[in-house]
Amino acid sequence: MLDVHHVSRDLAGPVPNQAWFIGNVRFQNLSAAAGATGVELVAVYFDAGARTRPHIHQSDQVLWFTDGDGIVMFPGEPEQRVPMGGVVSIPAGRLHMHGAPDDAPVRQMAIWVPSETDWNPPVPDEWRRYQD
Repeated sequence: MLDVHHVSRDLAGPVPNQAWFIGNVRFQNLSAAAGATGVELVAVYFDAGARTRPHIHQSDQVLWFTDGDGIVMFPGEPEQRVPMGGVVSIPAGRLHMHGAPDDAPVRQMAIWVPSETDWNPPVPDEWRRYQD
């Protein structure tokens, strides 16, 4: 029998490690709920102004902003707004942050192959406030 899972903030729980985030963030691990082990699929609910801390994945990551406009940041570039429905790819090995703009919440679906994530990488001076 096919198990069907639903994306819902009501089903989201605490993030795996609050130190990886700034602000109020909820997490729904859909791949774990479905029993998948070769891919990660999570719905991440960011309150207004909440975001990840700077980090680097060892595999590519796809972000799909399904409710609200999100933000993605790379060093040396301005904060980039991603409109609702937008899908972006974060290349493996690239320092980045993502989440909600200061004025509205966002839900994103994050998809990647399970791999190590560096949550304490060296960051540019202008990003120090996001790491400390």
